[in-house]
Amino acid sequence: MLLWYIAGVLVALLALRSLWLRLLLSRAKHPSLVGHSRLARLVARLIPYYEYDETRFFSADDAPAEVAAARRAGFMQLAQLFAQRFAKGAALTREVARSVPDLQFTARYRVPFQFSRLVRQHLQAGAFLESSAGVTVADVDGNRLFEVSGSYGVNLFGYDFYKECIERGAERVRALGPVLGAYHPLLADNVRRLREISGLDEVSFHMSGTEAVMQAVRLARYHTRRRCLVRFCGAYHGWWGDVQPGVGNPLPRTPPTRSRTWMPHRCGCCARGGTSPACW
Repeated sequence: MLLWYIAGVLVALLALRSLWLRLLLSRAKHPSLVGHSRLARLVARLIPYYEYDETRFFSADDAPAEVAAARRAGFMQLAQLFAQRFAKGAALTREVARSVPDLQFTARYRVPFQFSRLVRQHLQAGAFLESSAGVTVADVDGNRLFEVSGSYGVNLFGYDFYKECIERGAERVRALGPVLGAYHPLLADNVRRLREISGLDEVSFHMSGTEAVMQAVRLARYHTRRRCLVRFCGAYHGWWGDVQPGVGNPLPRTPPTRSRTWMPHRCGCCARGGTSPACW
């Protein structure tokens, strides 16, 4: 009888410890649904999809009839302007979108889903550009537009600076070409400069930020023997499942999401694995 009592106490203590770790993990996460991926997925499944028809589209905020009519008139004028100015680009985008899922995806999420269908139907702009200059770009219809989409090039130095860098870089490595494996002598100079700027001992080159984060996570997991990740709310950590937000991610477990101010915390998944008492 005593053994059963002791066993029951141990089971209760283990259950309390598991609940305590889960509470610490929940408190460490960002308080919104962004920080709780499982709750976010549950809530997303409970919200039915819907979209506004043309009547509700212009009076979604219960605007008076005359305001809705003015909105409709302005929307149709804008649709006619789009059809005239972006005809070639819109046609090319529609043609390519059948074979490029990224275009289908971005076309849907740029506008809230309730308004998306009508916007995509009447305000069709192209996804193709032919040239850039300074802080402007030119599309395939010949429209010269200010670049306000947040591209790195225009935000930092403008497009002309980067095009000049591309030309100079291509000229310096033209003799070697796209050789795989061996390095061009310029890499040694780049390594020296990057070490001086960063103050670090080693440099790793990657084709994208996503690949850089994947390699960093793999190395960190190997050297620390820790399995958990903590991502920051509102930050971008790469286009791969381990660090993507919960909604739309098919993985059963996604990393805890913290606010910008990060605090170490005990994590239930680490504790169960027995490899580490804290996430990194």
